[in-house]
Amino acid sequence: MQHRLWFIAIALAAAALDLWTKSTAFFHLPTVGDEVEVIPGFFYFGHTTNQGIVFGLFPGAGAVFKIVSVLAVPAILFIFLSVKKPRWVLTAALALILGGTLGNMYDRLRFDHVRDFIKFYYGGDRPWPLFNLADSCICIGVLLLSLEMLFFDDKKKARAEDPALSTERIAVGETEPMPRADAPATSIAPDPEPPNAPDPQSPSTPA
Repeated sequence: MQHRLWFIAIALAAAALDLWTKSTAFFHLPTVGDEVEVIPGFFYFGHTTNQGIVFGLFPGAGAVFKIVSVLAVPAILFIFLSVKKPRWVLTAALALILGGTLGNMYDRLRFDHVRDFIKFYYGGDRPWPLFNLADSCICIGVLLLSLEMLFFDDKKKARAEDPALSTERIAVGETEPMPRADAPATSIAPDPEPPNAPDPQSPSTPA
């Protein structure tokens, strides 16, 4: 229950902060192309719109991403609720992804585009594509989710620690577990001879 409450709180906070920052930036910078200098030559607040995804990719597929964003919300909820005992890193990752998805989905449904205002320059005067807090939340959430899958997955950790589940045995198709080094050795007793069995080397007794 505690994870679910934090999941909802983080997702709603991320979405609310994204919508508030976008509305504030566009209120003070009403014209496309306007920008305010924060760190000279590096960090600015600007004004642009985007029908594609993060960093302005695929700008001509706005209708497709509108549908994808709507379907992504129940999909993320289903993934989180299907995990019985989620780790905190998984809770935070999915919550950030959900919050960013909600923020950009609101823009797509209301304005038919996403509002971007965070602008960086690199290499002198070359601008990085504008983005918003929703994009940042999604990217951070995907990064955390990747780290959770790489370093906190119990199944992968157990496979790495158990020699019976080594990749060599999986490659050759073995399914029986390998005996552990600390397991006691068991000896197999030979089958007992049947009782009253005649000795083939002894001479036969005359009748």
